Amino acid sequence: MLKRKKVKPITLRDVTIIDDGKLRKAITAASLGNAMEWFDFGVYGFVAYALGKVFFPGADPSVQMVAALATFSVPFLIRPLGGLFFGMLGDKYGRQKILAITIVIMSISTFCIGLIPSYDTIGILGTDSAVDL
Repeated sequence: MLKRKKVKPITLRDVTIIDDGKLRKAITAASLGNAMEWFDFGVYGFVAYALGKVFFPGADPSVQMVAALATFSVPFLIRPLGGLFFGMLGDKYGRQKILAITIVIMSISTFCIGLIPSYDTIGILGTDSAVDL
């Protein structure tokens, strides 16, 4: 038979009181960040057709679209790993510092995407660069 564990009653020290203003500010900031990220993914989804033509020009149009959308799937596969890695760093060094570092990394990557030459210019390296970033 299972035994019940004795549970210590909750005391005032066990309760965290949160300021409503700070909570509202945190929820607003998190919502805006999430909305911006999904907007970015939405924009990519809309330009996937053009990216397929630029980075996979020799392929059939349906293959171009599938390849562009497969490239689009890479961030969804990598995100949990980044969350684990940067989450541990955030716990160790402070979440605000790590958030700033990740924003800089994303900004640099986004800038570099604009610098990637097309398939016609450097061949498969252009496509590979698009996937890597």
